[in-house]
Amino acid sequence: MGEKKSECCSAGTAGQPVMQVVYDRNVHTVASHRPLKATIPLEGCSAFGGKGADLNPIDLMAMGVASCLMIVMGKTAEAEKLDIVGAKADVSYDLVNYRIAEIKVAIYLPKKLSPAEQTKLETASKKCPVYLAIHPDVKVTVNYVWPK
Repeated sequence: MGEKKSECCSAGTAGQPVMQVVYDRNVHTVASHRPLKATIPLEGCSAFGGKGADLNPIDLMAMGVASCLMIVMGKTAEAEKLDIVGAKADVSYDLVNYRIAEIKVAIYLPKKLSPAEQTKLETASKKCPVYLAIHPDVKVTVNYVWPK
């Protein structure tokens, strides 16, 4: 049987693009999401001539992993009637030869939960589609920090 195609908020209809990226000046783009009318300025990292005034695409990717982990964790928490509002994540990455070698995420949870609840949320978070889309050669280290 074939794989089921998942729908997401930015999937578009009938293959129509809903996002656009415009190269507007030297090592700089503006990404936009048409239905949301939202834009994000992006520039190359300093190795590619970026000035450090805007996020770069690697920043966005690393933050996307952390956001997705937390969103999936939050959806599971909501279904279990648990509260993780206020959770925060610190995110960093290491580059080797201009390639992402590792993305590091530390998620700080606001409330202590039972060990079973913590495990359930941590396991659920790793079903995040962004996390799952990362090539196995890229190490993704996720550390969950629960209050004592």
